[in-house]
Amino acid sequence: MESNRYDVVVVGAGLAGLTAAAAAVQQNLKAALVATGPGSFVLGPGWLTTADIARAGSAQELKEAIAFFCEKSLFAGCSLEGDLSTARPLPTLLGDFQRVALAPSSLWKAEPRPDTSSAVIGVRGLSSFDENFMAARLSECSHALGFSCAYAARQISLSRNFGVPVTTLRIATYFDRDPEFRAELMDALRSAAQGFARVLLPGMLGLHSSDHQIAQFEHDLGCSICEVPTLPPSVPGLRVFHRLESYLGKLGIELFRGYPVQSFEFHRDACTELRIASPGHSMLLRAESVVLATGRNSAELLGNDCVRLDEQMRPLTSSGALVAPNLFIAGSFLSNAETSRGDTLEILTGYRAGNLAASTRGNYAAR
Repeated sequence: MESNRYDVVVVGAGLAGLTAAAAAVQQNLKAALVATGPGSFVLGPGWLTTADIARAGSAQELKEAIAFFCEKSLFAGCSLEGDLSTARPLPTLLGDFQRVALAPSSLWKAEPRPDTSSAVIGVRGLSSFDENFMAARLSECSHALGFSCAYAARQISLSRNFGVPVTTLRIATYFDRDPEFRAELMDALRSAAQGFARVLLPGMLGLHSSDHQIAQFEHDLGCSICEVPTLPPSVPGLRVFHRLESYLGKLGIELFRGYPVQSFEFHRDACTELRIASPGHSMLLRAESVVLATGRNSAELLGNDCVRLDEQMRPLTSSGALVAPNLFIAGSFLSNAETSRGDTLEILTGYRAGNLAASTRGNYAAR
């Protein structure tokens, strides 16, 4: 078999694309994932809200899709806590609380705890996180929710030159790469955390850290560590992206990182080839089916004449003609209302599109 021939090619590495690729490879298909970078998930806190779940509905397929995504996240070392029926208030950067259904473990533990002493710890120079404001607001807002909670503000200083401005992204990069920095951070946190059972930090504990690594850091600190999402990009969200992408690579999916799609090629009405802008010269990928999960850019890649999807998630032109029987759209797409309601629908449509693409195997052999 040619090295650039695949059963399924997925374009886009947001939640929809990652889920579609995982669903396809679970069917024992040869798959490729083409993406220029992470999707819009990393621009948010890194969790799924109960409002998002409610908009998506409670259909059996949604439950299957969420369960599938949570299973893959667990295997990837970035597990999500909660379930579809959960409504846990988690702190935001504004010092209030948002009702969340599913979240990475480091975020999930930050709910109001009346009988737990909590310190909000900031980093000197990190202007995007004001620990004094956060502690005061969280105390006020938790009382408004009926929780008698008290939060105390603390600040640590670190010797590293993070550049200007100091960002959680830069701190997270040091956390990943520099054992000496992690040791310094541990010492600073241990001093600031004295007398507290729990600390709330800005999301900064690494871009690639696994659940096990964060749990070990927490164990060494000697108290519970919770992250609070800060300004985008979300470090916890990026962590989920990196862990899932790495896991998909281990499953055998070939990853084409940073390669934009230049064009699609059609043969006998089917989309059987993609040309991507690889270094030096363009590369042609052949596929039996294609999942396009690039959000609002999907229509542009297809020529802007695609205005809606059919029941099988295949794009239709303004005249109602099918673009290709083996081309599927996942995630947000133009004005399609069903696929523009948030991260939960990204997972659902990715799961659906990956399975639909897998079902075409053998019908549209790439030539």
